[in-house]
Amino acid sequence: MRINRRTFLHYSTLVASSLALSGLPLYAYNPQAGAGPRDGVRRSYCGLCHPRCGTLLHMKDGKVFEVSGDPDHPVTRGLICERGLLMPEHIHHPDRINYPLKRVGARGEGKWERISWDQALDEVAAKLSRLREAHGPETLGFTHGTSRTHHWDCRRFYNLFGSPNVCGANNICMCPSYATEFATYGGMARGNARQAKCLVVWGKASANSSPIQAWPATQQAKRNGATIIVVDPREIEEVALADMWLQIRPGTDLALMLGWIRLIIEEELYDADFVAQWTVGFEELRDAVREYTPEKVSEITWLPVDKITAAARIYATSKPAQLPYAYGLDKQGINSTQCARARAILRGVTGNLEIPGGETFGQTPEVARVRGEFDLVAAEAIGPEQRAKQLGADTYPFFGFPGWERNLANNQKLPRGQVNPPSMYRTCVAHIRDVFQAAITKKPYPITAMLSVASNPMLSFPDPKMVFNALTALDLYVVMEYYMTPSAALADYVLPSATTVEQPELWVTGGFCMACPPGIEPLYERRDTYQFYRGLGLRLGQENDWPWENLEQACDFRLEPTGLTFQELTAQYGFFGTPEFKRYETSGFGTPSGKVELYSSIFEELGCDPLPAYKEPLWSPAGDPELAEQFPLVLITGSRFMPMYHSEQRQIESARKVNPDPLVLLHPETAQELGLENDQWVSVISPKGKIRMRLRTSPRIHPKMADAQHGWWFPERKQELPELFGVYESNANVLCPLEPEHCSPEIGSWPHSALLCRVEAA
Repeated sequence: MRINRRTFLHYSTLVASSLALSGLPLYAYNPQAGAGPRDGVRRSYCGLCHPRCGTLLHMKDGKVFEVSGDPDHPVTRGLICERGLLMPEHIHHPDRINYPLKRVGARGEGKWERISWDQALDEVAAKLSRLREAHGPETLGFTHGTSRTHHWDCRRFYNLFGSPNVCGANNICMCPSYATEFATYGGMARGNARQAKCLVVWGKASANSSPIQAWPATQQAKRNGATIIVVDPREIEEVALADMWLQIRPGTDLALMLGWIRLIIEEELYDADFVAQWTVGFEELRDAVREYTPEKVSEITWLPVDKITAAARIYATSKPAQLPYAYGLDKQGINSTQCARARAILRGVTGNLEIPGGETFGQTPEVARVRGEFDLVAAEAIGPEQRAKQLGADTYPFFGFPGWERNLANNQKLPRGQVNPPSMYRTCVAHIRDVFQAAITKKPYPITAMLSVASNPMLSFPDPKMVFNALTALDLYVVMEYYMTPSAALADYVLPSATTVEQPELWVTGGFCMACPPGIEPLYERRDTYQFYRGLGLRLGQENDWPWENLEQACDFRLEPTGLTFQELTAQYGFFGTPEFKRYETSGFGTPSGKVELYSSIFEELGCDPLPAYKEPLWSPAGDPELAEQFPLVLITGSRFMPMYHSEQRQIESARKVNPDPLVLLHPETAQELGLENDQWVSVISPKGKIRMRLRTSPRIHPKMADAQHGWWFPERKQELPELFGVYESNANVLCPLEPEHCSPEIGSWPHSALLCRVEAA
């Protein structure tokens, strides 16, 4: 039986409440005694996506047979989503990698032998040492996933090893907004939607992407009387709550933002006092947006003029208002970075920064005491000579060491702890295209080794055939994973990664610090990433830099300023800080000018446009009309769908029952015009490539669009080449370009949406 999201959430709450009141024993993590007896209920958390929702693990014969929400958790209050309910299957899945594996056949032949952790670490460390001696430490690359690991341990290892070539999906996943907002006003702004009078849901389908936190907050905002504006090309669930829906043409969001800024300035709806005292570049901004009249913006975006103007006026005059961060805008390629700039500018000119009900980027004093930025501790280990070798930093300096160093220097002008320093692992990375090309061509120097942790490059990046060529050109490829993936199948060593519930974690945000206790000890020979990096580090001369024997000791070190240990924090779940607002009045903003930089001096210094300007995507109806005749549909990929997450959960049976096949969505009228029927297999073809998907018709999508699911591969198929789990067959990244002309010039964000395609019978 298929259960919808609301039923899942309600069911989870009822299960949690009834079991908590049933008298079953409840156990918390204890490192000396283990995590409790074989039967009972254990407190833990879910890490199957970004949030760390509180859970109860229900045990029988030493196994997790069911999971429910923890009703005592002060943040998630007993709710979990259908993804969280997959945890027992994930923990005990028969296809989990449970022991270190070493390749014994040809690469991609699917032949492995089981070895010990000591043998794996000894051999990998010895090979890394030889490659470093032959080519320099920069020969080691890295791809990481997202929030399944701790990240700081990776950056510590790489800085100490001497390689600047850490990379991943940063360029398209929150990090562009994070870095850009640091350059604009010194931090990344977030808000509590429940307190807003106006909420603009722009490229953020939280009912699917954040069903336990952002989605309930949006619903509560509506109940509280907030005006809700949705900007999205699809009729997402949030549209049912909206007072106004702007069904925008994909990839044109920046034009709409600039049109809003123009109207707000021309009609003097901006916060004049804040703009005069706390911003720089207002007159330059006024000149830059003058051309974005409602009529021009309407032509670009496919939106009616009256909706464009009405929405801008509502946002500008409803204070406090929020324009929350959304992943959708980071995936548009050429305009992605300047979308982040325009969004930050809108917050600034309307005076919605650092006020109650608006969006703030500071840490509360109590939470700021937690030492969360371990990557900064080891940052000085990698000196200027190695930093200068970072691949891609010459093309995209803002997202490499040059930009990070400037953001860090401005952050350090603020009182310590007021705003967490810019994270290295988020905003100081090599560009994936340059790293892969260096593996293939050995220029400007050879990338000969790579580690991938909680990362599946064959499904994460455009042009998977180029990714394949890069991975198979390496002398050493090491993967740490939960399952054998298409990328892991190409590795020399595959190491077993512990599930999130098998390791402790601190969940630290701007407003609270929560303990995330492991519910069980690691099964079989699974390990957390800290043990992996520490094990390599100890073998590569880093003995003095890994003083904590395990993650809990590292958590204790982070918590020292609070006077708490991880166990003590676990007993009270966590703590909440006391928010402070308008701290800029005493310390200024963490920017070169100490003000909100509408005209960015950091961008200008690094050769980027200091003011946002809309650029038409190369593959678009307006950008290339002749191409659009061959590929008449505007394509988006990357839309979230439950319970899958990125390329994960494809082997979990209950998840595949809900989503057995890769889908592409078309409007029913579009499908009829093309002679296609709902549920038939079709080919989705872009100028870059062709994939096979099942057609699903829906009136929720614009008639001129196609929406292709991302992350599809088939674990049930053979891992050996040439099949490689069918990695090319339905992988939406086959359709996406990675060439420089399609990427944002400031950060190198590549496009997963705002593309062109056609759909025809397979």
